[in-house]
Amino acid sequence: MESNSILNTTGPLLHIVFFWLKEPKNNTHRAEFETAIKKLIDNNPQAIANHLGCPANSEKRDVVDNSFTYCYTMIFNSLDDQNDYQTDQTHTLFIEEASHLWERVLVSDSVNIT
Repeated sequence: MESNSILNTTGPLLHIVFFWLKEPKNNTHRAEFETAIKKLIDNNPQAIANHLGCPANSEKRDVVDNSFTYCYTMIFNSLDDQNDYQTDQTHTLFIEEASHLWERVLVSDSVNIT
């Protein structure tokens, strides 16, 4: 079986974004980031569900990485909706308002196995 044969481009699609702020203990920066991302959450026309969170106090194990500052997860109906989101003004505004606050961003997209 070729690896491409298991790829699915239909939905739903989970778009999971991890943010590491430059100064994660700076409450002013955290408030600024949260204000910007909440505008995105409230006004994103493509996502059908959202989750914004911080690292859980889960058991420390080699496979657990909770070094990030925030995790933002969106669910889209399709890959096309996620692609539209990338150029949507709500997304570009969030980047304009908050990108100076983070030092690293990691994105993982996932679709159901069919």
